[in-house]
This record gives sequence, structure tokens and C-alpha cells, in this order.
Amino acid sequence: MIGSLASPYPLKNITDADLQKLTQTLWYWEICEACQNGETCRNSGCSWKRSARLEHFFDYYKYVTSSYVPDLLPASTPALRNHEDVFDIIGLLRTYADTKRSKLTHHYFSKRDKPPPSSDQHWAFNLAVQVMSMVKCSAENQPSGLLELGTQPIQWQYNESLAKFMSRAFPQKDTGNLHVYDGLGEIRDMKSALSAKRLIKHAGLRFQGTDDLRNHLRMDVKKGVVEIYHYTSVLREHLMASQDTINPLVFENSISTGNIPRQIALDALDSMQKILFPFGSDSEQILRKLVAKESFDPDCLRYDSAIYRMEGEEDTSYNYFGARLVDLFKELEDPSPRGILEKWFQRKSSARYMMMATLVGVIIAIVIGILGLVVGVFQAWVAYEAWKHPVSFGK
Repeated sequence: MIGSLASPYPLKNITDADLQKLTQTLWYWEICEACQNGETCRNSGCSWKRSARLEHFFDYYKYVTSSYVPDLLPASTPALRNHEDVFDIIGLLRTYADTKRSKLTHHYFSKRDKPPPSSDQHWAFNLAVQVMSMVKCSAENQPSGLLELGTQPIQWQYNESLAKFMSRAFPQKDTGNLHVYDGLGEIRDMKSALSAKRLIKHAGLRFQGTDDLRNHLRMDVKKGVVEIYHYTSVLREHLMASQDTINPLVFENSISTGNIPRQIALDALDSMQKILFPFGSDSEQILRKLVAKESFDPDCLRYDSAIYRMEGEEDTSYNYFGARLVDLFKELEDPSPRGILEKWFQRKSSARYMMMATLVGVIIAIVIGILGLVVGVFQAWVAYEAWKHPVSFGK
């Protein structure tokens, strides 16, 4: 059982060598020998020089892996004995992303002398996918104790390949490049209206970070919260790795290789830096506050996405997150009531607004009437006292 292990948390400890292996597995980093030996790096082309930008992602990886507790049975071993097992599963998923989950799981663990229980096997694959794509997933009929707290993870079915799972996790929808027709029939670009400042000021929304890419721009109307996937350092690394011409098989088709597709990364990056928090605007200052006070990834303040684009990617279609931008635009145009009075009056609803204005006018008239009555009563009392007690003036 777990008690026979050296530690109930086999992935709790992590070294720089593990993190280097992680970046090599995810993005094929080329790390010089000096960095691998913990020595001073003098190689200008060494990928490890970018490691400081990924500090928040490394913290995320440590959190996800350190919480892994094997679900063991007698005469079995943990599904994830060390970080190498995590990297091996990621490599397997990338190579065979069009193979069903059940087949991959059996293929990987059948080689063990003491295979772990199926529940532990599924947890290992879920964890690997979470590290690869930053999407929380669960297996079919997975016990609730293994589910992540917070948003319910999306199920990755046994007879489903990773490629199909990713396509289902990120459905596409044509939103017409976020153009709408106004009341005069003129085309209106809603992107220019969706700044963070306007959403806060006019829609009463606030922003909250999420480490699940699938939840990017998800809005909780009741709470007035918009989730923001802020790990732009990860998005940039996926975009950079997919530009690699030395390895032609790498990221040729991002979904089929089990990584974040380029268009998803561009949609998330642009929706954040070009729409919500554009450079040099008041909204950028809001983003800086989120970095300082809400632990957003500091990398999201780097406005250099142009260098990661390939030919034909100058304009983003927003087919993945466009529908949520449309929802934000609708909320901006007609904010949902959240306070007690707002819920009663349905703020900015024309019929209710007229009702509110009429009621306010009636209340004002009543108050003025009461004040007038008080003044009249006071004047009558003064006149009565003057009549009852006349003042005599000497001759």
C-alpha cells in the first residue's frame, strides 16, 4: 500500500534537471551542457535562458504533480513513480495522438511487472494531458475524489483519441470576425468596444485568473466574473515550437500531435492583449494591477506576439473564443442586474428603466409634498401663536 512507499507523494520533489527535461519534452528545447550541469551559461542559443519567463508555469507544474497520490492495491506500483514517467506519457500521447485512450493506457502500463490499478493509470494520463495542454480532464466514471476542485474537468472517453478529445474541448464557431450590424445597418467591429476598462465600468465585471485554457473568457453572469487564462508564456512557447523548421514532424498539425493548436494559442493571446488589455491603454494598467495583486503571469505584459506569427496569421479569426467575446459584448450592451435594486429594476432595460424613472419621480414629488406640508403647518402654527398672543407696542 501507500505506506510501503518512501513517500506518499512520489512527485513531490523536483529538480532543475526535471524542469529542463519538461521543457525538452513539451517544446524540444535545446539546452547547453553547462546549464544541464548547473554551471554558468555562455551559449547565446541555449533555450534555458528563457526559463525565467516560465516561473509561473513551473510553479503550476509543481503544484499539479506534487498533489499526486498513487491509488495503490497490494502487489502494484504507482502509475507515476517519478517525473520521467510523466514525460514518457507526454511523449507517447504526442506520438500516438490519434490512438484511443484505452489502447494507449494498456500499451503503456502492460509493460510493467506490477501494473497499477486502472484508476491510477487514468489519473496518470489525466495529469499528463493537464501538463501538456493545461486542460483539466477526467476519465469516464472516475471517482469524485480524483476530480480537481473548482470547475468540473471535461471527460476524456476511453474510446476517444487525444486528437478528438482536444477538438471536442475546443469547438470552433464562426463569429464573423466579431463584426455586428448596428441599428442603422452599419457594420460595427465589437472588438474595439471590449476593453477591460469598459467591461468594468459599464458592465460591472471583474477579472479572475484561471489555469485551465478551456475556461478562457468564461463569464459567470451572476457573480460578474470573467476568467482569464494568463499563462501567455506557455502560449508563446507553443507558438515558437510550432515554427520549428528543423523538426518537420513537430506540430505539423497541432491537434493531431496533442498540443495546443496554433489558432487556439493565437486566439487566447490576441483576445487578451489586443482586445481586453491593449498596449498603451488604461486597460493595460488594469492588467498590471492583476499581475501585481492577483498573481497573473508577468509574461502577459510582454506585447511581442508578432514575432511568433507565421505567414497568413496577421489577423486572428477568433473561431475558438469568439463566442465568449460575443457574450461579453452582449453583457456590455445590456448588463445583467446583480445588486438588489438592479435585479428589481433590471438596469438598462428600457421598460424597467422607464418604470424606475417614473417611480423615482413619484417619490421625489411625495417628498416635496411632505416638505411643503411641514412648512405649511409650521406657518399656520406661527400665525396662530401670533393671533393668540398679540404683541402690544407702547405709545
